[in-house]
Amino acid sequence: TGVISEKDALKSIDLKTIFLFGGTLSLASALDKTGAGAEIANIVIGALGENPSPYVLTLVVFLLCCVMTNFMSNTATTALMVPICLSIAQGMGAVLMACVIGGSCAYATPIGMPANTMVVSAGGYTFKDYAKAGLPLILIATVVSMVILPIAFPFFPQ
Repeated sequence: TGVISEKDALKSIDLKTIFLFGGTLSLASALDKTGAGAEIANIVIGALGENPSPYVLTLVVFLLCCVMTNFMSNTATTALMVPICLSIAQGMGAVLMACVIGGSCAYATPIGMPANTMVVSAGGYTFKDYAKAGLPLILIATVVSMVILPIAFPFFPQ
């Protein structure tokens, strides 16, 4: 349409963002293919014992997904964790929703979400800036989720 030339469009692409996003997708793929991501999840959840409280299990799954999603892509984290949570949760909807919502809390680093990655260089932000803004958001999401999830998705449906 002539709004921008091809040359200007190519100049506006931030290669750091492209390589960072490509690297995180590679990391997520490596964690999935080697089984390291599943091993991390199994170790953390296995430390809870054979019959953990559903509230504790929900909180641990949520926090594990929050941590992983900030260093992998949110899609890769959820794809990696849902099968693990399915086998552990045995049909408890709150635990699965905790996995999905926790996997979307990629606020504390510029790596977890493409939108974060795209604005990191344009805004002159650092990892510390994301942590300062993202950690309080994750804390709020955790508290709200731990209150609402057991109500909206009962652990033992009738």
